[in-house]
Amino acid sequence: MTAWMLWAATAILQAGGAGAPVPEAVSADTRTLEAIGNTGATIFAFDKAAWVSTDALMEVVPKDQLTGAGGYVIEPLGGGVLRATYFRGPAISAQAFFVADVKGGKVTRHELLAQPVPLTPDQMLLARAREIAKDTAHARNYQPCTPAPFNTVVVPMRPGGPVAVYLLTAQVTTKSYMMGGNYRVVIAPDGHVTSARPFNVSCLAQTNPELPKGAEPVGMVVNHLLDPTPTEIHVFTSYSMGSPLFVATEDKATGQKTAWLVQGRRISALPQAK
Repeated sequence: MTAWMLWAATAILQAGGAGAPVPEAVSADTRTLEAIGNTGATIFAFDKAAWVSTDALMEVVPKDQLTGAGGYVIEPLGGGVLRATYFRGPAISAQAFFVADVKGGKVTRHELLAQPVPLTPDQMLLARAREIAKDTAHARNYQPCTPAPFNTVVVPMRPGGPVAVYLLTAQVTTKSYMMGGNYRVVIAPDGHVTSARPFNVSCLAQTNPELPKGAEPVGMVVNHLLDPTPTEIHVFTSYSMGSPLFVATEDKATGQKTAWLVQGRRISALPQAK
């Protein structure tokens, strides 16, 4: 363990673990942390909606009949409902053939359309953003950290504004969570890429440890090099693991080192270790 990680672990122990009161953030704007937390929670909800709606699709359409399917888009309907629309073909001419509504991580309604219909303009925009993001990933040699293809999560940043496409390394085991191989591509309404970034510099897997009988995990610790605060990927990972995540960062501009506690969408800075 490096001295930096030892400091972070000491801060975690002094904080009393995940059950202790969470201090307020000390080195980042509260609204910024809230926005990161909300984005991470949205990514998790959209990814879960895609997962459970795909299971519903497979129940009514044999896998061998899905050849050529173009993909899906997820849209919020209000009231906590997310609608997954599956389509065939490229975005510009895509035809929707299956829809499923998801609430609380469960499919509440699904329908195999008797007659495929064109995507709405908003759906077409999301589908096209996914295509552009995949092309950008190929051009920049963005690679997942497992043999499976990227999971893609397409999130509108605001009505009529740019779209953020997250390219996430797929989880292939129930005991390991990938912190590496995750990327974000932001696409303007006119189709040009405004920004693209990796969230990690290497493939890093967080693996659930083997604990003694009766032991309860406090959370996992990860060192993050690219940002002065945790990111939406840390929030997504905390939700995926169902447990807190401790993140150690260093602000390159100021040299300030901070240990953070990520509990679902809530991000808080731990007090400096003595």
